[in-house]
Amino acid sequence: MNLRDIAQWDTHALHAVQRSLSARAATIRFVQDRLADIGRLPAWQDDAADAARRRFRSAADDLSGEAAAIAVVEKSARDLVDAVTQLKTELEGVREAAAAHGMALSDNGDVTDGSPVDASVAARREELRAAARALILHAEDLVADAAAVLTRAADGATEPGEADRPGTGLSAPPPPPDGSPLDNRAYWDALPAAQRREVIEQHPEWVGNRDGIPSAVRHEANVTRFDDERSGWETERDRLRDRLDHTMFGGTFTDDDAELWYAEQKLRDLDNLEELVRDHPDGRLMLLDLQSGERTMTAFALGDPDTADHISVTTPGVDTTVASLRGMTEEAAALKAETERQLDLAGRSSDSVSTIAWLGYQPPTTTGPGNLDVPFIDQNLGRGWLVDSWQSDRATAGAPKLAAFYEGLDVASQTPDPHITALGHSYGSYTQGLALQDAGPRQPVDDAVFYGSPGFDANDESDLGLTPRHGFVMRAHDDPITVADGFGRLGPDPVQTDLEQLSVREASTPDGVQREDANGHSEYPRPSGNGELRTSGYNMAVIVAGMPELAIR
Repeated sequence: MNLRDIAQWDTHALHAVQRSLSARAATIRFVQDRLADIGRLPAWQDDAADAARRRFRSAADDLSGEAAAIAVVEKSARDLVDAVTQLKTELEGVREAAAAHGMALSDNGDVTDGSPVDASVAARREELRAAARALILHAEDLVADAAAVLTRAADGATEPGEADRPGTGLSAPPPPPDGSPLDNRAYWDALPAAQRREVIEQHPEWVGNRDGIPSAVRHEANVTRFDDERSGWETERDRLRDRLDHTMFGGTFTDDDAELWYAEQKLRDLDNLEELVRDHPDGRLMLLDLQSGERTMTAFALGDPDTADHISVTTPGVDTTVASLRGMTEEAAALKAETERQLDLAGRSSDSVSTIAWLGYQPPTTTGPGNLDVPFIDQNLGRGWLVDSWQSDRATAGAPKLAAFYEGLDVASQTPDPHITALGHSYGSYTQGLALQDAGPRQPVDDAVFYGSPGFDANDESDLGLTPRHGFVMRAHDDPITVADGFGRLGPDPVQTDLEQLSVREASTPDGVQREDANGHSEYPRPSGNGELRTSGYNMAVIVAGMPELAIR
């Protein structure tokens, strides 16, 4: 298959086939009904009538088999019409986009351009290639599915009522394995509405955690998975309990007791997440991963990141778990409200905002089996929080995931070039710094704020892929993180870098609000006693709003 084949598919012919099959099915139903009516004549009771009825039943059975085959093929033709129409529409859009940028789209999906290559041209070219590849792969899947349906019908393998059962006929293809956010978005765009619904209802795990998929789709898919996840972890919990009950030494010589602790914790995590979703019906659960690590990984958005003009992503540090997500969401709500307020004051009330709490990695923790029992001199990948927070392994594992999440927000956005701000606290700021350096040529992040940071392995914006004067640092005078900063284990002391230092002290901000200072390690994003964000929180809000000139230095 190639793009020319897709363009030449005749949907009118498919419509004609579907209508013909539908008419044939109606004729068969009519004949079946008449045969049944004749067989029910009450006065017809002799041996000849019995023989005739047997012949009628045999004919009806033959017609039932034909009707089943026709119904399956008719449904396949109907689905093909929708799918091919979607592919042709998407192809037309890709070709128009290529022409608008002076590019040529070949039949095999390659994109050529004679102009000098810069970052924006390369990004556009890659978007067009990803879209074209997705269309070709989906067309090939449609052809394979249609051939399988026709083969079964020709072999008489169809059954009455089969066409009405879910999962029969044309089926949605899975997303590309290890696809980039661009690949994932192109895959979703190529699916017709019926197959999108099939994926969400029957294969939610395909899209719930895939960067580049629209946030509303990810949310619905992830919420759909709650019951299955709960059932699976309840089964695992019961299995471990049974093993421990029937083992003389319990978990002394195995990891069963530790595994049980984490299984029970994940069930509590599900409780917390379900409650969070209920309490925030306008929120978006953009990540639900209870399988990849000891701890649950998740992300929750307030507002619609797909349509927002301004998006913030907050990455937390040590001891952040799903139990902390409610507090992070409350902080995200306060940040969103203040950002919107500052936009209103600037006469930009039409700008929309989405704030996201991202826990898509496993920060060091001080709870759970194995913590505090790893020798401090052990430089391996242990679970002890002292070692973990001193080492970089958890950040280096999480940074590529965070970088892909940033790119996915940009790819899924319906807003041309949304303004994305990265916010990193404590050990999360180190993860954030590594993610910004891992972003590649498409760097979607516009501004970054590091607060309460032990370091982020960078000295200036150029190290982070940011433009000058778009990287910021905040640190309270009594933040105990200064102990870690002094060793330089995770990079230069943040307040000694060339990034702009913002104030966290008490101040009267340009909007006339008197704001309190931030003390210690955790107050930066939290409202003060009067309900207003502190100076540090205000600074984050104006940067998220794209107005760093209003920040307090």
